[in-house]
Amino acid sequence: MTNQEIVTKFLNGFNNPEQIQESLALLADGYKFKNPMVELNSKEEFIALAKQIGAVITGIEIINIAENGNWIAVSYDFKSSVKGLESNAGTEWFRIEDGLIKESNLIYDTAEWRKFYAQMKE
Repeated sequence: MTNQEIVTKFLNGFNNPEQIQESLALLADGYKFKNPMVELNSKEEFIALAKQIGAVITGIEIINIAENGNWIAVSYDFKSSVKGLESNAGTEWFRIEDGLIKESNLIYDTAEWRKFYAQMKE
């Protein structure tokens, strides 16, 4: 698989619950994930987060994908079942090493998501 195919397969797993395990298998054990609200330092931590977000994320539509060495940049729209947050633009950078995703950094507008998570904690 090419680096772009690895990232595409990973993201497409969020469109089909039956494929999510195959997606998570593409993560290196020491996978590092960062977004404006959280920073994780292992595959296990990400899997725990994926279970939580999987409850509200309904799909990912890749808009554009570009490669620079072992970095893949993806612009995508992630859909959710949360009222007011049905469509969200995000850009995520993935670093691939030895056929696995070693790290990724997701950038998106968190203002409304922070409100949503604050309400959930109440």
